Amino acid sequence: MPFEEGQQGSWYLSSFASLGDQFEIIAYIVDDRSGGFVNQSYPIQMEISGEQYALPAPDGQLAAIILSEIYVKAVTRRMKVSNEGYTFGIDAYLRARNLASVTMPFRQQKRARTEEPDQPPPFEPDRHRPSAAPGQVIGTGSGIIVAPDLVITNAHVIEDGESFRQGRTQNLLRPVAVDPKHDLALLEGSTIGQPLPMRIGAPIWLGESVMAAGFPLMDVLGADLKVTTGNISGLTGNHGDISRFQFTAPIGSGSSGGAIVDEYGNLVGVTSASLAHGNMRERGSISENVNFGIRSSFVFEMIAAAGFTAPTLGHHSENNRREVVNRLRASVVSIIVSA
Repeated sequence: MPFEEGQQGSWYLSSFASLGDQFEIIAYIVDDRSGGFVNQSYPIQMEISGEQYALPAPDGQLAAIILSEIYVKAVTRRMKVSNEGYTFGIDAYLRARNLASVTMPFRQQKRARTEEPDQPPPFEPDRHRPSAAPGQVIGTGSGIIVAPDLVITNAHVIEDGESFRQGRTQNLLRPVAVDPKHDLALLEGSTIGQPLPMRIGAPIWLGESVMAAGFPLMDVLGADLKVTTGNISGLTGNHGDISRFQFTAPIGSGSSGGAIVDEYGNLVGVTSASLAHGNMRERGSISENVNFGIRSSFVFEMIAAAGFTAPTLGHHSENNRREVVNRLRASVVSIIVSA
């Protein structure tokens, strides 16, 4: 639903009633022929039911941006500032939301295919599982303790599952919030271990050293934690999605939901997917260690949106790798998924 244009650069929508309980407010470049970025529209202020919101300008150059997510909690309509954006504009947003058939208001012309070549979707190795009898283990994944008795993982890790247990303690985990859009799931259950401090406010940088910790291929490699090293190789995900970044630390099936930490052991992201190597080979291309992580800021926002409070933890500042790995052992858990 398009906003109505007002005076002096203002836009308005008279009522949210017809839009349901949850929706997104998006700003985008309507004509790709001349380029441009929505960053030029800032500063942006929003007013909802008399309450003012000032939206922070995004860091990257974006042709489409989700300004905010509107939702209902306790019969009250609330707003969460998103600032999730797409370098390649509204087309990338529509692909990410599986809305390719939707016609956007004011849209002038789609970006030419020569300007934005087709790319294979990320491969999420833990998503596709065979059917199984009730109680049978159908897969494994990784998770991160982010607060006492709270574990974050990928939404696709718990997809199709009915029962979820921590590997080392066998304690049950219960989903309390799932965000398929950002591929995150928040689980609650008795945990033994320390929450991992999240790096919020200090942006990741290209070439920065990182470690990936998780439990890949547990049936082959064993049930102990695996840690690999690499670097930040890209600041956006597939099709310029700024909620994600690229990293080179090797991962495997079962790594999904694991921790990506900086050299000091602070959480910068959650392992999510790898580039689909098979699709790349079919295109005559080669891809090595092109992996995607979800930024830790989205984890922080999800905890708050679910009604929990992330603990205030000081960032680690010593880069003793042995100590960092020891902390990861106490903070990263395996998740057993059963039908």
